[in-house]
Amino acid sequence: MPPYIDIFLSPIRDSQIAQALVIALLILTALDLLFGVFNAMFFQNNFSSHELRKGLLRKLGNFGMLCVAVVIDGILLSGFDLGFQPIFVTLAGAFCLMEISSVIELWAEEHPERKGTGVWKLLENAKGKASDQQDGAKAE
Repeated sequence: MPPYIDIFLSPIRDSQIAQALVIALLILTALDLLFGVFNAMFFQNNFSSHELRKGLLRKLGNFGMLCVAVVIDGILLSGFDLGFQPIFVTLAGAFCLMEISSVIELWAEEHPERKGTGVWKLLENAKGKASDQQDGAKAE
């Protein structure tokens, strides 16, 4: 591998935290895609390749942001080794949380008997506030 690329990848290669986050993000992304396809095909009976492409592009955008974080961390930490990359670890952790919430939301939609649980109410409140803010922005 060329040394100018290895400079950016060595902190990930040498850090168990970064490696675990990359693996977790890949697994969670795959689970989210599988749950989404399963939900669309069997529960909503509304499978759309357009929605799948849109979701895949969003996931690729997340991985692109991780690549940008690796470059930024490489620039900031050149000559200064913390043992991990703070921007990469923060961004990867945030994306893992997004994937977990997405998987939980899809699971809850597939099990309507769970609509009264606390997790479902938390997700509905979060979505309700976001949609209320968007509706307010459209009205202005």
